[in-house]
Amino acid sequence: MSVQGILIILVFVFFAYLMVTQKMPALLALPSMAIVIAIIAGMPLNYIFSNIIGAGAVRLQGAMAAAIFGAILAQIINKTGISDNIVRTAAELGGDRPIAVALAITFAVALIFTSLGGLGSVIMVGTIVLPILISVGIEPVIAASLLLMGLNLGGLFNVMNYAFYQSALNLDMATIKSFALAFGIIAAVVLLLFIFINVPKKKTVAAWAMSTETHEEKPRVSWYALLTPIIPVLLLFIWPLIFKDAEGKPIQIDIISAMLIGILYGILTTKPREIKNLLTSSIIEGIKDVAPALGLMIGIGMLLLAVMDKTTAALISPIISKILPTSKIGYVLFFIILSPLALYRGPLNLWGLGSGVAALMISAGTLPPQAIMGALIATGNIQGVCDPTNTHNVWTAYFTNTDTTTILKKTLPYMLIVVLLDIIYVALFKW
Repeated sequence: MSVQGILIILVFVFFAYLMVTQKMPALLALPSMAIVIAIIAGMPLNYIFSNIIGAGAVRLQGAMAAAIFGAILAQIINKTGISDNIVRTAAELGGDRPIAVALAITFAVALIFTSLGGLGSVIMVGTIVLPILISVGIEPVIAASLLLMGLNLGGLFNVMNYAFYQSALNLDMATIKSFALAFGIIAAVVLLLFIFINVPKKKTVAAWAMSTETHEEKPRVSWYALLTPIIPVLLLFIWPLIFKDAEGKPIQIDIISAMLIGILYGILTTKPREIKNLLTSSIIEGIKDVAPALGLMIGIGMLLLAVMDKTTAALISPIISKILPTSKIGYVLFFIILSPLALYRGPLNLWGLGSGVAALMISAGTLPPQAIMGALIATGNIQGVCDPTNTHNVWTAYFTNTDTTTILKKTLPYMLIVVLLDIIYVALFKW
């Protein structure tokens, strides 16, 4: 066990502390960590500039491009009133029955967030969804939890996330889709469990001081326009079933192409005469919305290259190999016990330290790469729903007059069930 290897582990711990205590944002912590690790590993200065900083900044270029197109699609869905119409249609279907309303609204939110993302979209949808849920007698903290769980379920099928997994985790699309389907089914089943346990069967009068935020109702759109959010997802899953190459192998449509088709479909089915202005404004505002995520991906790319470099791997692998489990039972226990480390931008959060930790685990060679990736995608459920540091959790708590800790306590047991079932699935079918 080398001194350099121990120092690199301490660097991870130190920067994790800085992010958890909010003394340094992930935007700055990740590239800083990459540079420090490269220096400790003994990489030459010119090598750090070119192979860690320069190459790292564009390491996730595919995911960055997908994020931009995803943000443009989200703007189209917002501006055309598609998301507003999906939510209101779901509310009408539910009537005044709390469980029916909860089911319809939450799965409508999931449908919307197969394409949407970002705090702006959460606020836009939340200002419609939360009053509807609470008006039928659902407790504010339960309504907040339903919004977050619906958002998370949709995120499991969000093609922008698929692009990130491809670039950061080196997963092929077939593996990503198999994870998404299995994890999505598990999350949906646990969501149903949450609804039937926590939502009242009959409508009651809710005492709730609603936030002063208001929402302007958008005009109605055609029923087929409501399919816009899932067009990219459908293309990714259905295209290979239809189109084959000369050898009969499935042809996979590119993620960006799928989102571009979704963008054009959304405009042409709602406001075709405004295509020029709508597309231009959506591009400008979409890029602005996704800028923080792009900055984060630059830092993640640098960290990945610093950790995956052969000099770093040689120092870290002996240490990591002694920690990681070698059996399937040990694998399940290891990741379910440590899964709360996905909270507070911790080491199992793929959008923080998790990408670097995944690279370290893979370099150790103890566990199959797919098992490591599956576990980290699984623990992302906890981060997506429960993490008090998420801006969408903070806003949701504010809007419902609850607090992020209360939401954490209410949702964490259910998300632990999701993670456990996800990891068992990986151990049984992806090992």
